[in-house]
Amino acid sequence: MTLFSQDHMLGTLQAANQAEVFQALANRAQELGVVANTSAIIADYTQREDEATTGFGGGIAIPHAKSAQVLTATVLFAKLDPAVDWDAIDDKPVDTVISLLVPLGENAEHLKLLSALSRRLVYPEFVQVLKNGSTDEVYELIASVLAGD
Repeated sequence: MTLFSQDHMLGTLQAANQAEVFQALANRAQELGVVANTSAIIADYTQREDEATTGFGGGIAIPHAKSAQVLTATVLFAKLDPAVDWDAIDDKPVDTVISLLVPLGENAEHLKLLSALSRRLVYPEFVQVLKNGSTDEVYELIASVLAGD
């Protein structure tokens, strides 16, 4: 199972709220065979969000969960239209989501992925492609970050 492929791109979601976004992400993860239980993953996303927002500002969120229900580390991507209230650090709604799912106990992998992606958010050209690029452009961008380029 690969960490990130074209199948991990959800396209544009029409979600009314954060819970619907988490449901869509968990459903795709289950379709991909990387999670055993969608309800548990949704609960893990929600618990993580209750600890501190994953809304980084600028309309981008990186919801992530470590769970025994995650079978293999996975990255998912979705755009949201309309944008969804996320309680982000800048109080602006989120329209771009990069999700990380990591098996329980793989803390180093979790931190490596989160760090690789979040560090790029300070670069306007990175954010520009995430928000306005084609599906292929966004896929190539995220894949290159995950490959360490």
